[in-house]
Amino acid sequence: MDEMTRNAVAPKNILSTLKERDPENKTSAKQVYNARHRYRAKMRASMTEMQHLCKKLDDNKYYYKYRTVVEDGVEHRQDIFFAHPRSINLLNSFHTVLMMDSTYKTSKYKMPLFEIVGFTSTERTFNVAFAWLSNKKEDNFIWALQQLRCLLRRETNLPKVILTDRDLALMKAIPTVFPEAAALVCRFHVKKNVRTKAAELVKVRDGEKVKAADMRERVCLAFEDVLDSSTEAEYTENVMAFRKLCESWPKFVRYVEETILDTDKEKVVSAWVDKYMHMGNHTTNRAESAHGVLKSYLTDGLGDLVKGWESMHRMLGNQFTQVQTEFGQNMSVYGHTYRKKQLYSTLMFKVSRRALRYIHTESQRVEFTGMDSMKCGCLMRTNYGLPCACLIARKLHHNRPIRLDEVYKHWKIICFQDEEVGGDIEDDYVCTAEWQAIQERLRTSDVSMKNEIRDQLRKIAYPATTDVEPPTTNVKSKGAKKKKVVRGTRSTSRDKSRWEHVEEYFTETQASQSSKPSPSIPSHSRPSSSQPTASNPMPTVSEAPLTVSNPLPLTSSSQIFGINHMPKFMHPFIEDITNVDGDGYCGYRAVALAQRGNEDDFELIRCNMSRELRLNKDMYVAIFGCEERYQYICDALLPPPRTRQRNSIRNSVAPRDKWFTLPDMGHIVATILDRVVVQLSILQNGPCETFFPLRSIPSPNPSSRVICLGALPDHYVLVKLKVGCPIPKSNKSWKQYCAKQSLGWEASFTSAQHKFEEMMSTENVVPVKTVGAGSRETPLVID
Repeated sequence: MDEMTRNAVAPKNILSTLKERDPENKTSAKQVYNARHRYRAKMRASMTEMQHLCKKLDDNKYYYKYRTVVEDGVEHRQDIFFAHPRSINLLNSFHTVLMMDSTYKTSKYKMPLFEIVGFTSTERTFNVAFAWLSNKKEDNFIWALQQLRCLLRRETNLPKVILTDRDLALMKAIPTVFPEAAALVCRFHVKKNVRTKAAELVKVRDGEKVKAADMRERVCLAFEDVLDSSTEAEYTENVMAFRKLCESWPKFVRYVEETILDTDKEKVVSAWVDKYMHMGNHTTNRAESAHGVLKSYLTDGLGDLVKGWESMHRMLGNQFTQVQTEFGQNMSVYGHTYRKKQLYSTLMFKVSRRALRYIHTESQRVEFTGMDSMKCGCLMRTNYGLPCACLIARKLHHNRPIRLDEVYKHWKIICFQDEEVGGDIEDDYVCTAEWQAIQERLRTSDVSMKNEIRDQLRKIAYPATTDVEPPTTNVKSKGAKKKKVVRGTRSTSRDKSRWEHVEEYFTETQASQSSKPSPSIPSHSRPSSSQPTASNPMPTVSEAPLTVSNPLPLTSSSQIFGINHMPKFMHPFIEDITNVDGDGYCGYRAVALAQRGNEDDFELIRCNMSRELRLNKDMYVAIFGCEERYQYICDALLPPPRTRQRNSIRNSVAPRDKWFTLPDMGHIVATILDRVVVQLSILQNGPCETFFPLRSIPSPNPSSRVICLGALPDHYVLVKLKVGCPIPKSNKSWKQYCAKQSLGWEASFTSAQHKFEEMMSTENVVPVKTVGAGSRETPLVID
């Protein structure tokens, strides 16, 4: 099960495999899904998504780098770039021509995946590197290209040609990082854009003999003649012929000239493009095909970054096998066409068979060109780095073989070339001077600077302990929870291009301009007996749990949902309160929303909590005070029995003994997530307390690691506090049972806790009428 899950085998195929091995096997599909879920949870354990990703990249020796952006005092990953070590070796061997393009639907964050590809001497496409970018802006592309340049071991390994589609931001970024490279534009995309525009603007008057479709085809063929112009003079003639043919459609001519010919002719017309060594690549089709191969490994487009990386890692493993196989074939097998021929005698098993095929095809032009370089054009030498027809003619005339130095180095590499060790290259990686400078600074700096240097070194030495959070996602805060899953949202297939649905595109555009859709009104679910309505007011502590599924977006702090259940002196420090489903698992949902950005991941939180209890039983028995209380918490984290589960599903509320309880579960959550857990409420709903991790050392920025749970009557919500705000005093049990290295957590919040206590002492306690006590008023105290 674990092995098949690790290799992305579908659940139905896993079940079929089990049945084939043992026909008496009674495993059901639900058990397969549960086992897959437990395996993934076991692999991640208590690590965050970014910690898990960094650990995977580090264990597999990837080169990776990311940059962050601070939002609300928390570091979030903005862009991440990574490359496999064997991809880096291939890049330094085959760096002449690179193709770049972006694809989508590779993760739940809806971020573009920037993919860089190259090709080997056997013309096998390989992936150089990947980069998840927050935006397709010039700054993001410049950063990604700078990381790509860091992978090149020598300045002589810089690419000569870079092919992209007509992405303006990427086209501007390439000259900034690779000023020596020729940035070419994909000819396929240019042709398709022109055909799409011709379908819109090229019209034929009624009564004319030529059909509109035939005329558009003639126009497009004339434009392709412009692109295929081999000289500048031929280009001028073809442009004049194109203008004369399209003189009835001036808007179309203006579009072609302003967007292509006037701005990008040097990047797409053969008269200029053929001056560079593009090796026959005029399009980004290799990058597009690489997108398709990657999508075949991705099971859906709603996974996290770790799931996306695992698919890429599996794909790269198979890709390297294919590259190695073709290298082996080129070193052991050759075609009969080149046997016993003097022309190829020095090239056998020293250049790729693809290069030999190009040379053989070029040799067939010898009878037409002879040794005249003017007739030859020498494009094979310029564009491919291989002998052209006139050079081959001279070799045949003198009965001499083609020398190995007359073939460009790209075609002579037919094996993996590992990184060189020794000599000058090894000296470049010596960092003795830098390390001595760090040690000297540690010796002479004050305590605060020493802590900063230590934190930076810790990030380098232990990448899996990073505090960086995943990218922020735009979570919909309005409307009821959508129960129905929209079909196709998990698909990784690309959206249709503009030329694939031109007519539908213009129809929808015109319709959207003529009438704007009305804003969507959230559909409220039918109020149940546990929800507050006009006929069923807010329940008290002893009544059913509160479930408000649609808090309204209000601006002032007094209008925030649930704000009246928080201490009044904390209102200025509360930025927002996010409600979760009141199905009895509200506490777990609030924790999942804070940690993973999705409250539906609460089952994973419960699984990690149960695992923490089992592994540290003695410690938690001491904290809880008795074996019975420990067993009660363990049972609360287990799924309810099937009969009770059916009843809870029918009533939409979990059994009361499965609810999230504090203070017992506060210690567990703080420890497994390595975060500070705060319970905030008024006295009637429970005490205000803070729970710190029991075993870990404090993080470099502990104030950004706070999860605040707001306690309402029989309900929990997620409270977003301002960074550096007051927090309650620590739980007494934590001080008694925490490890020594964890005491620093509380020290980081000493001033904030003192401030809370001072403000709490001035808070007025509202008296509550005790049921059955007549007119007597006493404050309600909850233990």
